[in-house]
Amino acid sequence: MENFTRRQALRAGALGLMSAGFLSWTTEAGAASTIETTYKAAGPWPVATGTSGGHRLYYPQALGSGGVTHPIVTWGNGSWATPDNYPGLLNHLASWGFAVVASTDTTTGTGAEILAAAQHLIGLDTDPASVFHGKLNTAQVAAVGHSQGAGGSINAANDSAGLIKTVVPIAVPAQWMASPGDEFSVADLTCPVLFLSGANDWLISSAATVQGYYDQATAGAGRALLKGAGHNDIQNTGGAFLGYVTAWLRYRLQADTQAREAFTGSTAELPTNTAWQNQALKNLT
Repeated sequence: MENFTRRQALRAGALGLMSAGFLSWTTEAGAASTIETTYKAAGPWPVATGTSGGHRLYYPQALGSGGVTHPIVTWGNGSWATPDNYPGLLNHLASWGFAVVASTDTTTGTGAEILAAAQHLIGLDTDPASVFHGKLNTAQVAAVGHSQGAGGSINAANDSAGLIKTVVPIAVPAQWMASPGDEFSVADLTCPVLFLSGANDWLISSAATVQGYYDQATAGAGRALLKGAGHNDIQNTGGAFLGYVTAWLRYRLQADTQAREAFTGSTAELPTNTAWQNQALKNLT
């Protein structure tokens, strides 16, 4: 039973074996509010892709156009998944001006692979032979991950000595599902965190699980569950997760004032968006 509750449960979730009829029964809700809708649409940057050092890269085709330097997003796959399972999200973030680096490892729970990917891309910023040379904002780095990779994104931030400035764990698993070496501590985070999950993901990343992690966060946090979504709705197109993942990263890494309004102040959009439930925000400015 212990073997199932850890690796097999996460594997089944990541491969989609539980998403039809077991973790999700309804069609996920679409974007329902202005800011979410804005950032759910593709951004203004045409996207290029590539590989480097065993990592997958997604980035604005016209890197550095207009003197822009691009924040970095490092991605962690769910169990037994690869970047090919997340084309919608990874390309979408690049269209909004982020340079995305994705580990190709299928087990990213320790966070080591996620942190190493960020460090690799930072290294390319100093390489005169690289298209990224001088084009990256290496002071603004986020870690984002799904399922096992969500826990890995927290570990990566905790091990980054302040390099990673924000974390977005999507469908983060309950601690009892973390294999030895993959355990993570939300209480140790020193950067803001946005927890997103599906309202129908009751086995791996339930409302109670997300609430518990949110309560442990001390450096600013948000949480929300997408109505009708299961454990793997972030895969493929990215679905209705795209809007707030993108808005959060624009807010935290690019000081985007419109995106900020989704998460701060008495009229913040996220808590009133009826496409989501169990929303909460704290200590965000």
